[in-house]
Amino acid sequence: MSQFLLLLKYEYVTFHTISQSIAMEDKMKYFIPMIILSFVLLSCAKKDEEAATTSSANTCTGTSSGSGPTFGSVTLEEATYLSSCFASTKYQFEFKNSSSAQYTGYTYGDSSCSGTATSSTSVCMDNITVSSTTVSKPVYHADNASTGDNATGYYTTGIYSHNSATAHMHFSAESTSVFWYNVSGSQSELDSNVAYLFKFTKQ
Repeated sequence: MSQFLLLLKYEYVTFHTISQSIAMEDKMKYFIPMIILSFVLLSCAKKDEEAATTSSANTCTGTSSGSGPTFGSVTLEEATYLSSCFASTKYQFEFKNSSSAQYTGYTYGDSSCSGTATSSTSVCMDNITVSSTTVSKPVYHADNASTGDNATGYYTTGIYSHNSATAHMHFSAESTSVFWYNVSGSQSELDSNVAYLFKFTKQ
């Protein structure tokens, strides 16, 4: 499994080890080991990407289908969506069509992701497949470290083109411009997350 996939896995599974009965302020201390680990893994992934700059596997070249993937009654656009900041990290989807996207991770020098990213890693995600399995969880508001209302999303899989590993994801689309997101290396770990951590907005 690539270092980039490991980064995504660890970014999202942290919440399931934390009891919802603990105050949100206390929960933040559990993120510290994960934050340190994410910097190490992203640094390794960046080195792997630089060593393979001549490979087309990291770049999506899919033909337009007229729209991005559909989640329930909402169809996303062939557009770029950028996430909120969590653990000094942001993610970006650039949907090429309904089943492929350029997927980029950005890491920042502070917890609010201010200024310019200190590094980034980009890979192609193909074969994005939305299932009929729905998942309802609260959303996590990083700006004030609180959980909000429940959002209903769909279990979705995608394949990283550079190494054929599977991304297990939950997408909950509010509109064509906004969706919530989680990802992990296995469906069981994905299901154990207690909230949607990243909010994406169309750019």
